[in-house]
Amino acid sequence: MNPLSDNTISGAHARTTLTDTNNRQHFVGEPLQDIPTPGNSAQKHQVVVIGGGPAGSVAATRLAQAGVDVLVLEREQFPRFHIGESLLPNGNRILKEIGVWEKVAAAGFIEKRGAQFTLADRSRTVRNVFAQGWVKGLDMTYQVERARFDEILLRHADSCGAQVWEQCPVTKVTRTTNGWQIEANHAGQAQLINADWVIDASGRHCVMGRAMKLAKSALPYPGRMAVFNHFEHMQRDEGEQAGDVIVLRLEHAWFWAIPISPTVTSVGVVLQKNGGRAKDESWEQLFWRKVKESPFLTQALAQATPLGDYRIESDYSFSHETFAAERCLLVGDAASFIDPVFSSGVYLALESGLLAADQIAAALKKSPSPQRETKLYAAYTHSLKTQIGTMRQLIDAYYDNSACEVFMSPRPTLSLPQAINSVLAGSLKPGFPVRWRLWLFKQICKLQKKRPLVPPIAWQAPDEPVTTTESSVRH
Repeated sequence: MNPLSDNTISGAHARTTLTDTNNRQHFVGEPLQDIPTPGNSAQKHQVVVIGGGPAGSVAATRLAQAGVDVLVLEREQFPRFHIGESLLPNGNRILKEIGVWEKVAAAGFIEKRGAQFTLADRSRTVRNVFAQGWVKGLDMTYQVERARFDEILLRHADSCGAQVWEQCPVTKVTRTTNGWQIEANHAGQAQLINADWVIDASGRHCVMGRAMKLAKSALPYPGRMAVFNHFEHMQRDEGEQAGDVIVLRLEHAWFWAIPISPTVTSVGVVLQKNGGRAKDESWEQLFWRKVKESPFLTQALAQATPLGDYRIESDYSFSHETFAAERCLLVGDAASFIDPVFSSGVYLALESGLLAADQIAAALKKSPSPQRETKLYAAYTHSLKTQIGTMRQLIDAYYDNSACEVFMSPRPTLSLPQAINSVLAGSLKPGFPVRWRLWLFKQICKLQKKRPLVPPIAWQAPDEPVTTTESSVRH
C-alpha cells in the first residue's frame, strides 16, 4: 500500500535552542562549532537531499531542472525492496511535470483504474472507479514493483543533472552559519559536504528530524503492525478490475491485495499490536490465522505460493509538528506517515518532494532572509498538513466500525460517493464542492453511532485474543 520504511520511530522530542553572540543557533547539549568556509576538504552543494526514494528523487529532479546544484545521498544500492506498491491517479501529474511519466508508463506496470473495499465474505463491496470521481482527469494510475519504480525515478534524477551517491549513509549533520555540514560514508570513504539547504527524504530514519530534535505530534491511533508477503498465482478478478487494489475489512483488522505483475500479488494484514500476536506465534502463522477469518481470502490464496519471508512493519504512524526549520525541509515519510489504508504514502511523497524543491529553488534566487525563510517553513508545513488532514478524515472513518458501515453503504445522495472517490484518487486540496460533501459525510457517520441510517455490519468474531509480548521489528 503506502510506503513503509525499516526503522521504528520513538516518542516525540522537544527541540530547545540557544543563540550565541553572532545570532547563530545551536542545539542544547551539543557544542557550538565554528564551521569554516568550505575548503579543499569539503564539497559544496546548494542542496543536499538525504534519501533517494520517490520524495527525494522528485525533489532532486525538480531542483536539477531548475539549474540548482543538488546532491542525493542514498544509503542503499538501487534497486532495493520496498513496500507500498499502489499509486494514486493525482500523482501522475507530478510524474509528468518532472518528465518521468513516459518512462513509468513504458515499464509494464499493472494499470489501476479503481479500488475495491469489501468485507470478509464479500457480502458488501464498494468499487471506486476513479473516472467517476468529482474531479475529472484522475482516471487511472499504476500498481508498481517499488524496486523498479523507485529506480526509474532515481535514475531520472541523475539523467536530469542531479548528482547521486548510492551506498552512502549519513553519519552526522551539523548546523553551520549558512546551512549544514554533512558527514557521510560513500562506498567506504568518509565524505564531508557543505550545503546551503537540506531536504530530508530519509523516510522513517528521520535523519534531520532527529538531529534537530523536532517535536512529533501525538496521533490518536493505537500501535499497529502490518505482516505481508508477495504471492504467485493468487486468484484475481479479470478484465478492467484485475488491476484494482482490494482492501478487505475485518472487525479488528484489514487486508490489502495489490497486483504488482501479471502473476504476483502483494498481500498484507494490518492489525493492532496489542492482542495481535501470540507469544510463540510466527509472522507466517499470524498471517494465515487472519486469512482464515475471510472465506474470500482463504479461497483466493488457496493455490498461491509465497515468494519470500513474511515481513513486518510496526508503529509506523507519526507526524512532526513542523515539516521545515533551519534551512531544512522534511518530505515524504520523513515528515509524516499516517496509515497505509488508502495508499496515500507515495502520492504524498511525490507531492512533498515537488513542493519542497519549488520552495527552495525560489529561496535560492533571493538574498538570504530569516523572515522569508520563516514564512517559507510555515507555508510548506501548512500546505502538506492540509493534504494529510484531508486524507485523515477518511482514514479515521474507515477504522471506526460505525463510520465504516456508512463508507460501505454508499448512496447517490448529493454526489457524496463522487466526492469521496476524488479524495481516494489523491485530490487532497479539494475545492468547496468536495469539502462540504466530506463534512456532510462526517456528520452522517456521527449519526450512524446514535441511530443507524444504513444497515449495520454483522462483524465476524475474530479468533480468541492473544497478547503481543515483544516489540515488532522488520523480519
